[in-house]
Amino acid sequence: MPSVWQQTFMESEKKAIISAYRRLLRACGDFLDKKGRTELRKAFRFALEQHGDMRRRTGEPYILHPIAVALILVKEIGLKDVSAVIAALLHDVVEDTDTDLETIHAEFGERVATLVEALTKITRVQSPLESTQAETFRKILLTMADDIRVALIKLADRLHNMRTLTGLKPEKQAKILAETEYIYIPIAHRLGLYAIKSEMEDLILQFRAPREYEEIAQKLQATAREREKYIQRFVEPILQKLKEELPVRFKVESRVKSISSIYNKMKRQGVRFEEVYDIFAVRFILDSPPATEKADCWRTYSIITSLYRPNMNRLRDWISHPKATGYEALHITVMGPEGKWVEVQIRSRRMHEAAEYGLVAHWRYKDKQNGHSAGYDQALEGWLNRIRSLLENPELPVVELLSEMRLDIAHEEVYVFTPKGELKILPAGATALDFAYEIHSEIGRHAIAAKVNGRPVLLNTILQNADQVEIITSERAEPSEEQLSFVKTARARLKIREYLKHQRKQAIERGKAIFEWRLRHLGLRQDDPSIRELLWYLRLPSLEELWYRLGNHKIDLTRIQDFIRLKRISHGTTPIIDQLSQQLGLLSGAIEVGHSEEKHTYATCCYPIPFDAIMGYMTADGLIIHRTTCKEIQRLLSLDSTKVRTLRWVSTPQKDFLAALLLEGEDRQGMLLDIVKVISLRKRKNIRSIRIEGQASYFQGIIELYVHNEPDLLSTIRALVEVRGLLRVERYRENP
Repeated sequence: MPSVWQQTFMESEKKAIISAYRRLLRACGDFLDKKGRTELRKAFRFALEQHGDMRRRTGEPYILHPIAVALILVKEIGLKDVSAVIAALLHDVVEDTDTDLETIHAEFGERVATLVEALTKITRVQSPLESTQAETFRKILLTMADDIRVALIKLADRLHNMRTLTGLKPEKQAKILAETEYIYIPIAHRLGLYAIKSEMEDLILQFRAPREYEEIAQKLQATAREREKYIQRFVEPILQKLKEELPVRFKVESRVKSISSIYNKMKRQGVRFEEVYDIFAVRFILDSPPATEKADCWRTYSIITSLYRPNMNRLRDWISHPKATGYEALHITVMGPEGKWVEVQIRSRRMHEAAEYGLVAHWRYKDKQNGHSAGYDQALEGWLNRIRSLLENPELPVVELLSEMRLDIAHEEVYVFTPKGELKILPAGATALDFAYEIHSEIGRHAIAAKVNGRPVLLNTILQNADQVEIITSERAEPSEEQLSFVKTARARLKIREYLKHQRKQAIERGKAIFEWRLRHLGLRQDDPSIRELLWYLRLPSLEELWYRLGNHKIDLTRIQDFIRLKRISHGTTPIIDQLSQQLGLLSGAIEVGHSEEKHTYATCCYPIPFDAIMGYMTADGLIIHRTTCKEIQRLLSLDSTKVRTLRWVSTPQKDFLAALLLEGEDRQGMLLDIVKVISLRKRKNIRSIRIEGQASYFQGIIELYVHNEPDLLSTIRALVEVRGLLRVERYRENP
C-alpha cells in the first residue's frame, strides 16, 4: 500500500476502503484479464496516494468517492471497459491534486489520459463574461461526441455526488440540484439510462420537497402488500395461458413508478395519490432468440389482450420503431380485475438488457468490421453529430448555446421521412421548418411552405411519426424573428439567429451612417450630451438600438427633429432629461430587496413577491429577481452560478408587487363578475390584466394583480376559494 496508508486512516476506514475496492474487483471480474487487473490495482494505489488525507465534506476518506463512481459505472450503468473504470478512479486526481495530465499519460496511457482530461473541470475562462460551468459542460459534451464513455463516467460521478449531498451547504446543494436537473438528467434520458434518471429525479424531489417525498414514500410502502396481491391475481390467468401457447421460456416482473413521477403526475393532473392508476406496471420478459423475438412479443400481446380488454389509445409499439435511445418494447394498458387499468410491458431478454442499460448495452458487442461500438446506430450517431455541429459554433456565447442544445437532448423523438424515403429523427414537437434545417441550412433559410404526406402545409406545422415531408423553397424567402417562436431544434434556432444577427449587423451599419449624416446636418458631435437625452426621448436602451432601428426604417427621422425642437424650447429651463422622463413616466424609486445595492427588476416568469425565497441573476442592467423554484433561475444556476445571488427580503414599504393567479372552474353566467368583486371590492386589489378561455362549461384564466406580499396574496386566494363554481385557485408562473 502507499505510504499514506499507515499514516492517515483509522482501522475502520482502512477496512471500508479495502471492502469498497474488493467490491469493485468482483464487479469487474467477468471482463478483467490479468493485465487489466494489474492496471486497475495500479490505478487504485495511484489514486489513494494522490488524494492522500483528503476527506469529503461528509468526513469520509476522499478515495471512497472515486471507487464508488467506478462501481456505479460498472454495476448500475453496465459499462464493462477497463480504461473507463481506471479513468473513473482517477477522474478527480488532476483537478484536486498536484498531478498533471502528462503523469497520467505516462502511467496509464493515452486512452485513460484523454478521458481524465475530458472529465477535469475548467478552472478559468478567458473573459469574465463567460461561465466556467458552461465551458466545462461544453468541453464534456464535445468530448462525449467522440467518446460516449465521458458522459457515462460523469453520470456515475454526479449520481454519487447526489447520494452524498447532505453534508454540503444549501447554496452548493442548490447549484448541484440545478445542474443535475438541467444537464445530467436529460443526458441520462437520451442515453436510455432510465434507472439513473429516475433516481436523480427522486433525489432532487427529496431535497426540494422533503415532506411531499416522504408522504409518497410512506404510502408506497403502506400499499406494497396490497399491490403485490393484486399483481398476483392479475398475472395468474396470463401465466397459465402463456405456458400453454408460448413456445419460449419467460419471466414476469413488476416495477413501481418512481416517487418523482408519481408526484409530477399528481401535480399535473390535480389528483391524490390514490387516484394515480399507473403506479405499477407488469413486465413480461421472453427468452426468445433474435430471429423470433418480435413475433413472440406480438403473440404474448395477443394472449394478454384476449384475457383483458386493452385501451388501444395506450398502445406503444417500440418494437417496429425503437426509440432513438435504443429502447424496444410493446406497452399496452389493459383493464384488470376490479376495474383497474394496468400497464403491461412486453420485451425479449435482449430488449430488456438494452432497456436496463440503454445504449451502453451495445458497448459490449464490438463491431470488429467497422471498428466501433454497435451502440453508435443511426439515431445515436445523428444526435452526436448535432452536438458536434452545435458546440463547434464559435458565434454564440456558451451559456446560450448550451441552453439551445439542451432542448435537443431533453425531448422525445419523432420519426419522419424525406420524399426519397430517408429517415430523419427530430425532437417531438418539431415543425416542417425544423425538418428543412435538418436537411440543409440553405433549404431552411429559403423555405416558404411544405408538403406533408402530399398535402400543402405551413412551416409551423408540427410533424407526426411516419410523416413524409417535402420542403418548398424560394430564393426570395428569408428567416424571420417569428420563426424563432415555433422551431424546436437547436440547429434551426441557431441558424435563424445567425442570419438575423448578420442582418442586424448590416442594419446597424446603415443606421449609423444615417445618424452620423443627420448629426452633421444638425451641427452636433457624437459625444454631445444631447445624444443621451435623445435616447430617453425615444425610449431606447442604447445608441446601437437607435442605429438598428434607423437602418431598418423603424424610426422616422422627423422624431429626431422633434427632439431638437423640444430641446431648443426648453433651453435655460428645467433640464430636458427631467422634463422628458417626467412626461414618459420613466422615473422610479430604487427598490431595496436584499444584500445587494444594484438595481433590481422582477421576473414576470415567476412573479416574485415578499417574502418568497428569491435569487437574483446579474445582468448588464442589474439583478433580475426570480423565485428560487423558478425553472429559469434553475437553468441559469446550472450554467453560470457565478452570476446568481441568493437574496433575502428586508423590511419593505407598503408598496405593490405584481403577482398572478391561475383560476379554473365552471363557466357560468356572472362568474367573472364574482371574481372581480372579490379582488377589487372585497380585497381592494388593483387588477392589471385578465385572460380567460372557455370551453363548453369549463373555463381557465390568468389574472395579474398587485399585492403587498405573500400573506396578502394568500388572503386573496382564500377569499376566491369561496366563489361558487371556482374549482382551482393557485399562484401562476409561466414555467412551473
